[in-house]
Amino acid sequence: MTDPDTYVSALTLANGYIEARNYRRAEEVLREALVQYPHNARLLTELARSQHLLGEHKAAEPSIRQALAYAPEDAYAMRILASILNEQGRRREALMWARNAVDAAPNDHTMHYEYARLLATAGDPAAALPAAEEAVRLAPTDADAHDLKGNILGMLGRWTESTAAHEEALRLQPGNARALHNIAVNRANRRDLAGALAGFTQAAQLDPHIGSDVRKSITATVRQWLAWMTIVAWGALWLSVQIERNNDGPTNTSGARVIAGLGFIVLLVMFAWLARSLPRNLWWPIVRQREFRSLKIYLGLGVLVLAVLGALAFGAPVNLWVLAGALLVTVVVSWVAPRFDKDL
Repeated sequence: MTDPDTYVSALTLANGYIEARNYRRAEEVLREALVQYPHNARLLTELARSQHLLGEHKAAEPSIRQALAYAPEDAYAMRILASILNEQGRRREALMWARNAVDAAPNDHTMHYEYARLLATAGDPAAALPAAEEAVRLAPTDADAHDLKGNILGMLGRWTESTAAHEEALRLQPGNARALHNIAVNRANRRDLAGALAGFTQAAQLDPHIGSDVRKSITATVRQWLAWMTIVAWGALWLSVQIERNNDGPTNTSGARVIAGLGFIVLLVMFAWLARSLPRNLWWPIVRQREFRSLKIYLGLGVLVLAVLGALAFGAPVNLWVLAGALLVTVVVSWVAPRFDKDL
């Protein structure tokens, strides 16, 4: 491919590579153009953007600051700098530059969008919501703006409004996998675990690039399901042992076995449902990642409960104090297991 001979064609070519997620090639094109136009603020801004998208946030900062030195009132460059600083964990500086971008271009919805996103990332959804609403007001047909508003409403626990905003994003852009994913997150938060898993799977099929987020969300949903299942199952097990402990005859013994047997069957059905709810090609990436240790812990607890219930149902003696200790361990581990995750 021939090298671009003007900065306009270089920008066009680089943006095409960025749209194709070929950020490294975009960076190369922009560097070539900067040899001829070393003081062009837009080329420097797009170079910083390419580096930022590559995850090279520290390397991107000098480029974007140089761009702002040549064009200090450029709101777009301010927005890119805010995003770069945010990725470096410099939240206060990032918010300052995002606010400056809003002030420099108050009628540009992307400036309000970025300011809202950074406020939400900083853990202030109440302050982020007005900025997100302003982005939606300025660009009512922008699906991403509606989706961000939905995320912020979800952070505030306003699930119905949040889902409505995500659904509007999906209406505006029917193939929006991110909106589908976020609707599924809301379902999980409202304990609709089956609907959530279906939504996560559909989102992953629509856009493989959000696969990592989908796996994290699926893990969190399964973890929630397994935690409740484990505690409830141990409760049923405790009840069956209490019946047997107070045994005065074969009727009570049979009753304990029946309760354990029913718990065993219910638990087996729940495991089968879980296995069928997720495509096989998602299971292995979830289980093998070190970040998802808590899921493995919950799966292990579930198998343990299933084994003990099965043993009791088929007549094996189970010591009451052993079960009491196991129940305590299960509850404690269910509470601390998420701390083992690195990235959830």
